[in-house]
Amino acid sequence: MLNKQIVIDDLEFHLLNEHHQESLSLVKGFLNSGNSIGYISEAGCPAVADPGQDLVKMAHEMNIQVIPHIGPNSILLALMASGFNGQQFYFHGYLPNKQPMLNAKIKEIEMHSRLHNCTEIFIETPYRNNQIIQEILKQCNDQTRLCVAANLTSADESIQSKSVKEWKKMNMNFHKMPAVFLLYAH
Repeated sequence: MLNKQIVIDDLEFHLLNEHHQESLSLVKGFLNSGNSIGYISEAGCPAVADPGQDLVKMAHEMNIQVIPHIGPNSILLALMASGFNGQQFYFHGYLPNKQPMLNAKIKEIEMHSRLHNCTEIFIETPYRNNQIIQEILKQCNDQTRLCVAANLTSADESIQSKSVKEWKKMNMNFHKMPAVFLLYAH
């Protein structure tokens, strides 16, 4: 339940990322002292493909109630806006960032989509967006569809669904933009 009496300037904020062991220890101390905490995400959905899952796991291990709240989820927003199969989809999280594993995974994802009529969804570290798109364009069939949903819910939001063949003709730059990638080979 939303408490409108909370003064945001009275709250403490701490960064939690993939190098977050110190933050988790700090949070554990707050929780052991009987304090309540909240977890928010700068983009996307807290604890979904996000280091917050470790925080939630810790809370469960400490028998502390976890209360999720609704809000934008970049993965589902991208699926909704893609025009791809929303009935059957698979979320991969982050793909391997080293070759040849990355190319093999892209081929595997495309094949899975084709065989199961399934939308394949994944994310990437924003500074590698352009590289992952280039690898998709090299590995996938021209008819396979790719959606790149970048900066969702922001003023410069971009959602583009096109065939690989169409993407190859484009001059694009998604460098350092939070993005969700969807692949559909039907």
